[in-house]
Amino acid sequence: MQLGMFNLMQQREANKTPRAIYSEMVEQVQLGEKLGFDVAWFAEHHFSNYCLVASPMTMCTYMAGRTSRIKLGPAVIVAPLYEPIRLLEDIATCDQLSDGRLVLGFGSGYQEYEFHKFNIDLSTGRDRFLELMDMTEAFYAKQPMNHKGKFYSCPETYFSVRPVQSNPDVFVAGLFNDPVTQERVARNGYVPITTTGWMSVDEIKQIRDKSAAAYAKVVGNPDNMPFAVQQYVHVTDSKDDALFAADNCRYVRRIAAAMREKYGRLREGAFLEEIPAKGEPPLEEIAQRCLIGSVDKIAEQLIAEIEGLRLSHLSCFFAFGSMDHKKVMRSIERFKGEVVPKIEKHFGTSIANIGAPMKRRLAAAAE
Repeated sequence: MQLGMFNLMQQREANKTPRAIYSEMVEQVQLGEKLGFDVAWFAEHHFSNYCLVASPMTMCTYMAGRTSRIKLGPAVIVAPLYEPIRLLEDIATCDQLSDGRLVLGFGSGYQEYEFHKFNIDLSTGRDRFLELMDMTEAFYAKQPMNHKGKFYSCPETYFSVRPVQSNPDVFVAGLFNDPVTQERVARNGYVPITTTGWMSVDEIKQIRDKSAAAYAKVVGNPDNMPFAVQQYVHVTDSKDDALFAADNCRYVRRIAAAMREKYGRLREGAFLEEIPAKGEPPLEEIAQRCLIGSVDKIAEQLIAEIEGLRLSHLSCFFAFGSMDHKKVMRSIERFKGEVVPKIEKHFGTSIANIGAPMKRRLAAAAE
């Protein structure tokens, strides 16, 4: 099982500058690299304080020069918002500058607010996403590349910069209710990834089961299926800190739900108003459900998830909302130094040997 670090880079507090938020992210990722995390992920959103990263590929390329070992990945590239050829060149450049440390994450997007600004119809998102995946697979498989599809076309083209890797890990977010996408994910060896919020193991398993059905149909035993989750993590022995973390979890969920359900409102400029979401539990329950609290509590929850879900990758969301940077850094240290050893002791092996393996088959997908 891989351990990742998810970076959304939110601006919940108007007086905190983008530069300060980026600087904290750099320190957190560098600490994660030092401690042995496998991947640093960078989100993509546009035109609001929900996320201050419009181009995760730019962030990956920048962080290639600020790190030396940890893998770097967009989480995720919102495929319909891109001109594919330019994106493929950016991918190749980043993989070269990082010496083959790029991991790819793709999604179809869900915020009409963002799509509207790009003059893209959200209803075309899934089909645009699938076509961009066609082009990405062809790009990795051979030169020259040519493509003529419904949304995109490319005449015979040779690329002067090629990726270092021929088969990077590929993660696909969302679209769990779309059998066509899930069968493609299974067939190509991609990793389905979902954000869990404060869902229970049983609720997460219902999502996994949708991918597992497609996997069983096109590959075989779904016990061997790779599966990844993204979760809030905050290690603390303080009840007040735990409740503050829960409040910030709730903030993320409120903003995301408002954008997904199209009732989001701008308070001033690009700042989104925080509106209570339907069915949200009280803070104490959020703290209990999430990976928030003591070392023992978090380890116990994760052991249950690993056993119930056969995780291939855990993307840890440490810095969410307006979490204090120093406390985030301490939480990262305690998670790797205290929580992970308890999990390894339980399973009797290193974290890398736990869960379902991942298979790299991106270039093979186009053969």
